Amino acid sequence: MKANYPDWVMKHKKKGTYINKVGDKYYLYAAHSERIKGTDKVRRISDGYLGRITEKEGFIPARDKVSGLPIAYEIGLSYAILSITNELYEGLKQSYPKYGEIIYACAILSYIYGTYNKELFQQSYLHFRFPDVPYPTSFTKAQLTGIERGCRMMKERIPKTFGDDLPQILTYFPNIRLLMINKKYYLSPLSESALTLSQKYKIDWRNPLWQK
Repeated sequence: MKANYPDWVMKHKKKGTYINKVGDKYYLYAAHSERIKGTDKVRRISDGYLGRITEKEGFIPARDKVSGLPIAYEIGLSYAILSITNELYEGLKQSYPKYGEIIYACAILSYIYGTYNKELFQQSYLHFRFPDVPYPTSFTKAQLTGIERGCRMMKERIPKTFGDDLPQILTYFPNIRLLMINKKYYLSPLSESALTLSQKYKIDWRNPLWQK
């Protein structure tokens, strides 16, 4: 039997939704129909709660619920370094064709933290920039030399690029984080200082990872 709900409720019911009344309150859900196997009958399958409906406020969308713990990845400094050291990256790939990417990533970590390891790599944007690169259980002498060389070149290049702004870069960029919430990625807001520095050095934060 078709429910007889008020017009102010029914105007919010669209195709693929249904209304559930609990007491004197009305709730809107997404739904689809599936045929019951072996019969001509169909059943309604709920696809999730959309929000509630009131006469005064109309449709009030449901608030997103956070599933699991949000995760914050380091991105501010690593992304900035990636943006200004592409020539170094290409040079390391030529010198180390098979391991150039992980050597480059570890050189960045070494510049930022003074060390590098698998945990730091996995907690950094570098893990997303080089998604198919496994972190080795140990490094060869040649790879260690490459990491040290890459870090040394960054220590020369980065101060020359940022000049007197480097202390501000090191102050404000570490606060920029890549957040994973409900299995989606979001870039944390840039402070006014970080935004000004980004524009000055043409660091483009647009990225399909968090702008899908």
